[in-house]
Amino acid sequence: MTLKKLTILTIIFLSICFTSNAQTAKNSLPDGYSIMPNFPFVIIEDNGINYDLQVSDSLFNNNSVGARFRVNRTVIDPTSEFYTTYKNQLLPLLYGSNLTIKKLFIRGAASPEGPYENNRRLGIGRAKALYAIIAEDLQRVLDGKEPLRTDSKTIIEDYGYLIHLMRESDDPDYEVVRNIFEGCNRDEKKTKALLMKERGGALWYRLLHQYFDRLRTARIMLVVRENSSKAETKTIVPNQIHVDVIPNKHLDPVQIPHVDFGYVNTNLEAAPDSCRRHLIALRTNLLRDFLYMPQFGWAPGIDVQLEYYPLDGHYTYNAGFTWTNHHHWGSQEFFQIRDLQLELRRYFRGHGDFTGLYLGAYLEGTVYGIGFSKKKGWQGEGVGAGVTFGYVMPLNRRGNWRLEFMAAAGGFVTRFDPYVYGNPVTNEEDKFYYYDYLGSASSFKKRNHQFTWFGPTNLGIQLTYDILYRHPKQVKKGGAR
Repeated sequence: MTLKKLTILTIIFLSICFTSNAQTAKNSLPDGYSIMPNFPFVIIEDNGINYDLQVSDSLFNNNSVGARFRVNRTVIDPTSEFYTTYKNQLLPLLYGSNLTIKKLFIRGAASPEGPYENNRRLGIGRAKALYAIIAEDLQRVLDGKEPLRTDSKTIIEDYGYLIHLMRESDDPDYEVVRNIFEGCNRDEKKTKALLMKERGGALWYRLLHQYFDRLRTARIMLVVRENSSKAETKTIVPNQIHVDVIPNKHLDPVQIPHVDFGYVNTNLEAAPDSCRRHLIALRTNLLRDFLYMPQFGWAPGIDVQLEYYPLDGHYTYNAGFTWTNHHHWGSQEFFQIRDLQLELRRYFRGHGDFTGLYLGAYLEGTVYGIGFSKKKGWQGEGVGAGVTFGYVMPLNRRGNWRLEFMAAAGGFVTRFDPYVYGNPVTNEEDKFYYYDYLGSASSFKKRNHQFTWFGPTNLGIQLTYDILYRHPKQVKKGGAR
């Protein structure tokens, strides 16, 4: 045999093996199971099978179907292709056939952009949303004879499905992304960090626009039992049955079993340097940093705030200090303020996702010396309390830079004394400052004046940056993130 013939035979043999393996991988089901025509996400189990089908990631990714979601949303569109197919084709088939639902597999997921904790919330919320619209119908198919068995998972950032989509599309970067994911031991956080750095971010940007919208999903697979022959089941034509035959009005309520929508735990120990969970952030109010005061002019100061983030929950704890020290001796103008603030915040999203809307309560204490001219100045102290309301948004993909818009309202009480430059009795400018008081010296007491204010107390455009992170062991001990 010549070398040329041997080469040709080798190529033919490898092609046959590759094609066979690819087909087997796509449709690999154990004996006794088959895919329902027109519904690849429904697996038919022959009558007499006495073991549960083990649904692998590859089987689920190849055959599942589900609903897509808009960015940062957990609401299913009732006009979506999945919902209409489910209502108008699959449900009538299940009601009118000899099939019994054996198990529902459901997975909710998020695309990788955005903060990791928010993606966990989205994945759980999407799985719950899909379950909510199908569980009662499927339980009715069972006719109350047995509870609906459900296998539910949440994949926080679904890189496995991303790789599946890239392979199906013959994407040239399929091997690059797969190798990164497998090289990180399938750790989502480390995969995200490396993908965002690959080619200076160009690969991440392309994946974002080409694939990420298909990762914002909740998907299902059904395993149903065939109670008679296969031939009888295959004679059912789902498109000939309309949703109107489903008795979905005026039905008695059914009991839906509780389902735990837990999330898939990632291997945090495999990549401890990737588990960055913020502990303390530094914040500054840009409006105070570049303050302009009428009658005085520009009066920028230093505004420093520290926010402490627990591992989970809704609440954070804040402490801040504002310091300005402007003095113009020639014109006797002063703007000197020392203000300490303490604040408790409650973020509405929860689950440790400290972004979005929040409501807070604050306390503050202030000492000040303010002078607009030789005859117009005040010195005193004050205390205040009230509520804050704001919105926090990430500025970058990692989420360690954030922008905040906030406002505060409450009460402020101050006791103070006015002061003037020069002797107020003789009107001689003797280079001293005096309290603006013309009564008896023996009767003088400091802080003879009081002012009380109720209404708006603060306004802010604030910039936040994470400065301290928790140790990965603390993150794992507190819960997988």
